[in-house]
Amino acid sequence: MTKGRGGKRDNAGRKPLGDKILAATIIARVTPGQKETFKANGGGQWLRLALTNLKENQRSIPSWAQAVMPVHHASVPLFEYSVQAGFPSPAESYKETLDFNDLLIENAPATFVLRVSGQSMIDAGMCDGDLMVVDRSRTPKNNDIVVMQIDNDYTVKRFIKTSDGFYLKAENASGLYPDIYPKEGEQWMLFGVVNYVIKPMTATRMG
Repeated sequence: MTKGRGGKRDNAGRKPLGDKILAATIIARVTPGQKETFKANGGGQWLRLALTNLKENQRSIPSWAQAVMPVHHASVPLFEYSVQAGFPSPAESYKETLDFNDLLIENAPATFVLRVSGQSMIDAGMCDGDLMVVDRSRTPKNNDIVVMQIDNDYTVKRFIKTSDGFYLKAENASGLYPDIYPKEGEQWMLFGVVNYVIKPMTATRMG
């Protein structure tokens, strides 16, 4: 993402896939579960998109960003009530199951998991060590939380649009983290939009 722009245009620079360029074939042996995942994600179209995104984005993906490629699905019980005081019988409210792949991942080839570092976003509920589920295919909207590459550094902040462009806003009431505005000569590139944050809630997991 360049200075003064809110994000890349969808499919910018890409040529449509036509029969003339689809001349190569890939044959791979997979498990039955992997075959179902392949079909559920769109089959050949999904694979071509994944390979295209990999080629286009591999230079801008830091080594510490972990790609998400779900190959297994595990459903857990989903209850219809919200827990307040007390705990009613689960059997009274059990209705369906939930798969966390379906909940957390909208576009598998473009989804990465990054770990939060620092305290600049604690007022947004993002603490040091939390996991961020980041979608690289999304164009940020006003007030989205994004991961931005500025020159060779990465930062996670809230994306704020203005009449003149945009800036990145920290969320920490201490005042130690100023807003970040694009400066002349800097290279800005959007890494992705944060869809979810995953955090441990037990003392042993939190250290």
